Amino acid sequence: MLAVTAIALVIAGLAAWGASSLFGSRNDSEAVDISEALDDVTYTPPADSGAMAKIGQPAPNVPLDMIGGDSTELAAIAGRRTPMLINFWSSTCVPCLKEMPALESVHADIGDQVIFLGINAQDKEAAAKKMISKTGVSYDNARDPDGSISTRFGALALPRTVLVDGDGKIVATHTGELTREKIVSLLSENNLPTP
Repeated sequence: MLAVTAIALVIAGLAAWGASSLFGSRNDSEAVDISEALDDVTYTPPADSGAMAKIGQPAPNVPLDMIGGDSTELAAIAGRRTPMLINFWSSTCVPCLKEMPALESVHADIGDQVIFLGINAQDKEAAAKKMISKTGVSYDNARDPDGSISTRFGALALPRTVLVDGDGKIVATHTGELTREKIVSLLSENNLPTP
């Protein structure tokens, strides 16, 4: 029995070492401290899972608590009849950290032809501000401390990008990290302005 336990411990150790080797290492200085980011954050799923927005439907008019600004509603921003790229992110999400400078690059090239809006999911505001500063994004960002807005837009995994046309209809979604080239391609495929 002792020999079986020893073998199991060796196998478990090798598996842990293999997983860390397989997924590589990252620079921990890039990440925001998870306890700092999630302290006092709660999650409230929507009462009706059928309320999740889908491609072809109007984007839900959700209340937005802008980071470093006032409160508004999505309809007030989308009411400009300008296409919108909405990106859901978190300060504890490494792909989000990598993706945000690519979003900023496209945003800088397109200007006001497409509204870029970041929505920070389930972080404290201080952690969100730190991530915005670290990535250098200049487009508007809002908070979603309880995850309800993210859930309405199907952002069950991050990062999540949602494209809304000038009529306020969701035309495309993408879950996972986007490069600059993929962002431009996503815009182009949906007949939205590109750099």
